[in-house]
Amino acid sequence: MEKERVAIVAVQRKGEEIDTEELKGLIEALGGEVIQTVIQKRRSFSPSTYIGKGKLEEVDKNATLIVAYHPLTYSQKRNIEEITGIPVMDRTEVILEIFARRAKTKEAKLQVELAKSYYKLSHIRGMGKAMSRLGGGVGTRGPGETQTEKEARALRRKIHKLRQEINNLIRRQELVREGRKRKGFKTVSIVGYTNAGKSTLLRSLTRKDVFIKDMPFATLDVKTGSLFLDGEKVLISDTVGFIKNLPHELVASFHATLSEVKEADLLLIVFDVSSEKIEEELKSVKAVLKKLNSWDKPKIFVANKIDKVKNFDIEALREKTAGIIPEDSPLVCISALKKEGLDELKEKIKEMLSLSGEK
Repeated sequence: MEKERVAIVAVQRKGEEIDTEELKGLIEALGGEVIQTVIQKRRSFSPSTYIGKGKLEEVDKNATLIVAYHPLTYSQKRNIEEITGIPVMDRTEVILEIFARRAKTKEAKLQVELAKSYYKLSHIRGMGKAMSRLGGGVGTRGPGETQTEKEARALRRKIHKLRQEINNLIRRQELVREGRKRKGFKTVSIVGYTNAGKSTLLRSLTRKDVFIKDMPFATLDVKTGSLFLDGEKVLISDTVGFIKNLPHELVASFHATLSEVKEADLLLIVFDVSSEKIEEELKSVKAVLKKLNSWDKPKIFVANKIDKVKNFDIEALREKTAGIIPEDSPLVCISALKKEGLDELKEKIKEMLSLSGEK
């Protein structure tokens, strides 16, 4: 998306909160420049064009790309492009592209390729339905339909092959985890919204050399470091960040990476206290953990970046997050960057893992 001039289009349905600023940040992470945002309040999406045709006419003619806030069907994308003459992506494709650019290891690349294949397959199915309608009904086998069937078969074969490769990786990871359990190592997984400071926390706790940058999804691979507490070795892992409405293609394909979360003895749920959307971001993390059947695991909530908040007040934070952070859940306030509050966090980890000298 180098130097693309982007127009965001979004439909806001009744009672729905949309965050076009976050989408703008994702687009900018790919090198695009958002020149316009068009929002329409509607009861539902237009089946043919997602947003109303009248609103499409408001799109800046200088835009070189349109990005839709919600996932689009094949027909919606095709119709928008025909009406505006501008190429179209949706938010899912933007996130998939970020993941594709961030993927460095074989594992991450395989998982991103699988997610993209899932996405393409869903759109090829939509293309087939559209071609069938254009061709005159069921049973018509025009050139367009035949081609989409061939592409769908090829994609299904590709998905099968990718899943086999990823399953082999998962089996190897399971052997590693079994080895850790035999040695009696406790495992902690750092989870949280993207850009909450998870990698910085891993480095501050374990001195693990990890890539850190202020951008979405800087980490796609599991990074594991060691922390010694009262002479006992604890393995702490950082993994891919979450986001609001994380595309289901990514949740499905990143099973190999996210399995680290499912197998952990303890979760550190890290969130950015300087964010204006703490509750929303925590709800998104909760939603993904629920999908992974991991929300009920032992967990410590870690309020990070307290150095960025003037007159920080933990009681006010407790009040603000009362509907999300359970009253009986530990809450530790830290600055991973400045290494503030880490001793308290280590003590809480020891307590939660029963490492306080009791055997």
